[in-house]
Amino acid sequence: MKMKELRIIGTAHVSSESIEEVRRTILEMEPDVVAVELDPERYRRLMDEKLGVQRDEPSFREALRHGNIGVILAGWFLTYFQRKVGEDLGVKPGSEMLAAIEAAHEVGAGIALIDRDIGLTMQRAIKSMGRMEKLRFFAGIIRSFLWKDDPKDIEDLKSDDTLLEVMEEFRKISPAAYRVLVEERDAFMAHRLLSIEEDRVVAVVGAGHRRGIEKYLQNPQKLPPLDELMKIPR
Repeated sequence: MKMKELRIIGTAHVSSESIEEVRRTILEMEPDVVAVELDPERYRRLMDEKLGVQRDEPSFREALRHGNIGVILAGWFLTYFQRKVGEDLGVKPGSEMLAAIEAAHEVGAGIALIDRDIGLTMQRAIKSMGRMEKLRFFAGIIRSFLWKDDPKDIEDLKSDDTLLEVMEEFRKISPAAYRVLVEERDAFMAHRLLSIEEDRVVAVVGAGHRRGIEKYLQNPQKLPPLDELMKIPR
């Protein structure tokens, strides 16, 4: 690893405590680079939302014409769920990433977008699942809409024991989706972190990715080739 100091913050994406932890860590450490779990498209959306810029979402007809209705539906479900939880808790999804970006600007740090393109990730996830697994995956998301949100429950998700239980349950429901949405992205983000040449880095990622990223950074020889993670499924 080229960098001399790396601190990885595992956050809950709709947690006010995560926002405070991210900001405090960056202001205290004053890193050279702040790496965030965003791809360029999600970064643009986050910045547009901050500025109040309205963006057109893909229509159902366009999705059907391009044969990617599953990708659109999956992305919409996941976005809707995060927005719902955020509204219940009074925290907008992506607030901790925005806090990281703003704190980075305050200390003069660069920004590194380390996540894989969300469209490619959803394409790979949908293509990897069989029919029954797709049904279980979408059913699991729909069931989560009925979850009664509690701030304490959200914070508990960052604890190792609770997090392992949640991730293991996800793996059982949809092993293919888990591999693409979690394990492949762990590897991709580890690749991106290893490519950073600056000495001091703070990485802000979802709590479910921290452990996997750290394992790859400690054993980079186990990383799958980057070009394999970037292939567009047919």
